[in-house]
Amino acid sequence: MRTKALLIAGVAVAGYVLGTRATRPVQQPRESLRHQVERLWTDPKARKRRAKRAEQLQRDAKRTAKRLAKQARAKAKEVRR
Repeated sequence: MRTKALLIAGVAVAGYVLGTRATRPVQQPRESLRHQVERLWTDPKARKRRAKRAEQLQRDAKRTAKRLAKQARAKAKEVRR
């Protein structure tokens, strides 16, 4: 009885594995990670987004610098008193 159960389980597992492999498409050579990154880096839309983000970060940095300078002057006046 145990032998029959093991045989049936083995056939079921083999059928499952062979069935799942049969439904997979033929594997194409995968594009290397380096090539994917290079393709994404040179994409015109990505370049535009990076340029926009860099400009936004520069504006934010200037705004933050002004705010910090203003706060520092206020604290300096407070300390002098």
